Amino acid sequence: MKIKISAVIITFNEERNIRPCLDALSGLADEIVVVDSYSTDRTEEICRQYNAVFIKHKFTGHIQQKNWAILQASSPYILSLDADEVLSDELKASILKVKENWTHDAYYFNRLTNYCGKWIRHTSWYPSRKLRLWDSRMGSWGGMNPHDTYILNRGASSRYLTGDLLHYSYYSLNEHLVQMNSFSSILARSYFEQGRRANILQITFRPFWRFLKDYIFLRGFLDGYYGFVVSVNSAHEVFLKYVKLRNIYIDEKRVGKETICFFNTQSIWGGGEKWHLDIISSLNTKEHRFIYISSPASPLSLKLNAMNVSGYELRISNLSFLNPLKVWKLARIFRKEKVGVLLSNLPSDMKVASIAGKMAGVPKILYRRGSAIPVRNSIMNRYLFRRVLTGIMANSQETRRTILANNSTLVPEDKIKVIYNGVCLARYQRDSKPIYQAKEGETVLGCAGRLSEEKGHLHLLETMKYLKDKKGSYKLLIAGEGKMRNALERKASKLGVSEQVEFLGFVENMPSFFSSIDIFLLSSRFEGFGYVIAEAMASWKPVVAFDIKSSVEIVEHGVTGFITRPNRVDEMASRVQELAGDKELREKMGEMGRARVEKLFSFEKNQKEVVAFISPHTD
Repeated sequence: MKIKISAVIITFNEERNIRPCLDALSGLADEIVVVDSYSTDRTEEICRQYNAVFIKHKFTGHIQQKNWAILQASSPYILSLDADEVLSDELKASILKVKENWTHDAYYFNRLTNYCGKWIRHTSWYPSRKLRLWDSRMGSWGGMNPHDTYILNRGASSRYLTGDLLHYSYYSLNEHLVQMNSFSSILARSYFEQGRRANILQITFRPFWRFLKDYIFLRGFLDGYYGFVVSVNSAHEVFLKYVKLRNIYIDEKRVGKETICFFNTQSIWGGGEKWHLDIISSLNTKEHRFIYISSPASPLSLKLNAMNVSGYELRISNLSFLNPLKVWKLARIFRKEKVGVLLSNLPSDMKVASIAGKMAGVPKILYRRGSAIPVRNSIMNRYLFRRVLTGIMANSQETRRTILANNSTLVPEDKIKVIYNGVCLARYQRDSKPIYQAKEGETVLGCAGRLSEEKGHLHLLETMKYLKDKKGSYKLLIAGEGKMRNALERKASKLGVSEQVEFLGFVENMPSFFSSIDIFLLSSRFEGFGYVIAEAMASWKPVVAFDIKSSVEIVEHGVTGFITRPNRVDEMASRVQELAGDKELREKMGEMGRARVEKLFSFEKNQKEVVAFISPHTD
């Protein structure tokens, strides 16, 4: 089977190394994705010379960064490289053969390291076998930061390829010493989070054994002076790792660190789940300790597992708060993990989690409300909102209003904090590769979201029927999965618009989706925060949306798009026609939309508000 390969590289200030790495990918990689931790040198400039997809993303750990980077690739077949690694000619030829005839789930090869100008062919540095070419559906990055490793699913097949991956590691001894100090700190922290201990015997014996193994048994002496230096430094890094691990335990006993627990058991993917993933990905593990509780095998839990985030998987229903065994189990988890902050996302989660949190003595119990649906004025809700929850986060002013719609005294207004969902602007660039190529004279419309009744997709199909009878050629791309897909496909056929509508299913690479469309449509009956509207605006696309209160908080009517009366497909179609016939207006609204997102809805801005809201010991 012939496949396409996406080369994925993570970077930070790699202008010295990145060019040879990219040169070696010429004629091999169908796509180069670079995820950068906000470099301050010429890394971005160099990468763009090679037409790489360049995305900036805050670094929270090697494992987390690499798993997140894989999600940005358009092909599941990944060649993962570090910026200081170069494919040898022999290895490149081996990979090209595999590309023409992919027979296994993954491929590994040797890495040969250049140290201060000397190739190290012994010690534990060679042959250092690395799994760097794989089908990303068959595993994920794991191990321990910073020495991550790709872990294949059980039953996955692998094969060895000839040729070396050339690793240009350190140009001077001083560079190595600085890196050793940094890596030993990260390793010590990883060991600590896994519950490992360090005693005097380990601190004494393990460095000695490492030197003996590298220099004598693995024949490091054959590499001369630098073989000796590598062996000594490897032993010294082991010594630093265990000493720092022991010191962490001493410091933690003095101070202690409370855990932030993110609680979201939604079984399907949506805006709330994306919000959780983005926030968790952005947290600094040195400043925060966090866990998650999610539904088994849900998209959120799978992504968090891939990022090596610790957590628990539980099934929660709307009546779980009446199950004393489930409440008690959660309370035990909160006590065991020393949870100081508990943040739930769904009404069903909030009820069971807040009761268990109260039992466990969690000092800060928070609820993130993401739906603009009025809260029932029940005895249970009055008790939870007034006596148990210590804070409520609303994702829009409309969501805040609906919390109090049925009872203005349900909770003090100053207990509710409005924090909009943030869009990671670096992900949305003009050069994102489209997933659909428009035909000549065709205007491409787009919508994204769960295929559920409240999203109003039936109105979009009726809009397409309306447009079909008018002048012009239109195509509607619908991204998302859900229980209504079959019904929507039947409806499209009944309306005679099946040829004009394409159901894409779940789309991982949303920037590519937005690059494929000219106008974004939102037909929802209600939204807490129209996250996809903000994404579309970040992608320089005008928006046409029904007036559901929260949409007007994002879209500025007549400036970044148009707001129409709810359910009026004739008005929506009319605005679509107006934009379709005026390219200059589309571009102007797109520019204004991007600027509005940068000002009000950027992830970087809103993430600071979220961290301040959920941090322990803050009110």
